[in-house]
Amino acid sequence: MAEGLRVLFVDDDAAAVQLARRELERDELLFTYSICDNEAALRRELHEFKPDIVLCDYTIPGFSGLHALSITRQLQPATPVLMMSGSIAEETAIECLKLGATDYLLKSSLRRLGPAVRRAVAEARQRQVFEERIERLSHYDTVTGLPNLAHVNELVCASIQRAAASANLMALVILNLDRFRFVDEDLGRNLANEVLRAIGAALREKSREHDSVARIGPDEFMIVLSDVRDARHAGTLVQGLLNTVAMPRKIAAHELQMTASAGIALYPNDGADFESLLHKATEAMHEAKATTHGGLQFHSSEVVRHAHLRRQIETGLRYALQRNELSLHYQPQYEIRTGRACGVEALARWFRADGQTISPALFIPVAERSGLIGDLGNWALRAGCKAAASWIGTAPAAPTMSVNVSTQQICESFTRQIEDALEVSGLPAERLELEITESVLIGDADHALDCLARWKGLGVRIAVDDFGTGYSNLSYLSRLPIDRLKMDRSLIHGMTMKSKEAAIVRAVISLGRELGFTVLAEGVETEEQFAMLAQLGCDQAQGYLLTPPTSASEASVLMSKRWGARSTTSMKRHRPTINSISL
Repeated sequence: MAEGLRVLFVDDDAAAVQLARRELERDELLFTYSICDNEAALRRELHEFKPDIVLCDYTIPGFSGLHALSITRQLQPATPVLMMSGSIAEETAIECLKLGATDYLLKSSLRRLGPAVRRAVAEARQRQVFEERIERLSHYDTVTGLPNLAHVNELVCASIQRAAASANLMALVILNLDRFRFVDEDLGRNLANEVLRAIGAALREKSREHDSVARIGPDEFMIVLSDVRDARHAGTLVQGLLNTVAMPRKIAAHELQMTASAGIALYPNDGADFESLLHKATEAMHEAKATTHGGLQFHSSEVVRHAHLRRQIETGLRYALQRNELSLHYQPQYEIRTGRACGVEALARWFRADGQTISPALFIPVAERSGLIGDLGNWALRAGCKAAASWIGTAPAAPTMSVNVSTQQICESFTRQIEDALEVSGLPAERLELEITESVLIGDADHALDCLARWKGLGVRIAVDDFGTGYSNLSYLSRLPIDRLKMDRSLIHGMTMKSKEAAIVRAVISLGRELGFTVLAEGVETEEQFAMLAQLGCDQAQGYLLTPPTSASEASVLMSKRWGARSTTSMKRHRPTINSISL
């Protein structure tokens, strides 16, 4: 401990200092020392010599020992001070200890000087280590080592000051990891922390030297972008960070691909202080998550309006689940070659008691963000299975019931919900199809594949919905235990006008044929689209050209029809008339 120990003597008696030095040497303490005997010299030594301990005489002509103690406590409060005197009264010693002295010794009895110095320095160093740890815990995240919310306030204020003194802007970015809660649940806390550390390090490495990265929540990071030229510059920087998060990474034996959604608030455009910028960046982030995972959103008046609307929808949806305001409508699916009804897709609809219809495009994203998607999905699964079971025997070939599954439902508990829904309804497992999106592989792909294998083990069918717009990793696609690919409606709408979309549709149909998947086209709305799909060899179609989503009773009638092979013109002529449902 004593190696390099710095001792400052505050004393005007050279002989007394010599005795104290010899006592320390006799106790085998290794030290360097300095001496002072006035206030100016004491201040200088505290600043330049930086002693580990101060040995201070109580009585110094022209300079009070208590005054020296006061100055030391003021300038170096962590440095221990041992008071020494030729004689001492008990009340004097108590006064010194109350004022901050570590100990009080008699000059005529210095045998315990060495042990007292050792103890005082050791305690001071332990206290310093403890205080530094407390300071770090209060300002830095223990998992990633990044600044936390308490410390980032200082960083933002400093960045605002720099921006105010220049012509540039400052951007406060809230970056939220999409579906991280399920990574945490699936991998466990330790591996989830490894994910956070890896992403935090990647963000820090990608950021510019004068930018700051902090972790401010379980799945949330904040980036302070200084010296931003304009909104476009900020957007480019943030998109680079989102791309960094989306890079595939391996954690232990797990292949992971995360996405994040980002909200951006600019100083001074969106606020002049940390609290207002934080609030607006958070609102923008929620808007980005509601729109699409992996995107970014600047704060705007439209963001404020959407945030208010989402809060209203979330509150209403909780009541809707309790009051049975939700219902399922069904959109039949047809074989293109024969025109036979081969299945239906169950689609959730919300008709409020006041007569207002809430679009699924509004309430489904809110359900996913608020955690209500589990309850909503389980309700849709049970209701869909019950309806499909009631149709058995009413059609020449019982149709498949397709139910959409959110990526948040890729878990063990949903496997049990599938089993319960099939058992209660009596629906044969092969008549149930669960629709997932390509993004199911974002996160823990191995876990997702394991869950899908469990579902497949129950005997149900699995389809990839909205294919062609998401993850599209063909190596994983070949490993998925799926039966059907559903091409996204955006591809179908564009294929008759753009050669690239037509080429993609052709490629998906060919891919499905090679891998043994049935291929269905969603969103078919025109005769031209249907004719092109038939020419390209697509297996099945679904859309408003054929029939819109309808009630269970009307869907049952439609599926009982056995239509023979015909042209698109005859399909239009024989297509039943059904009132459109407002989306």
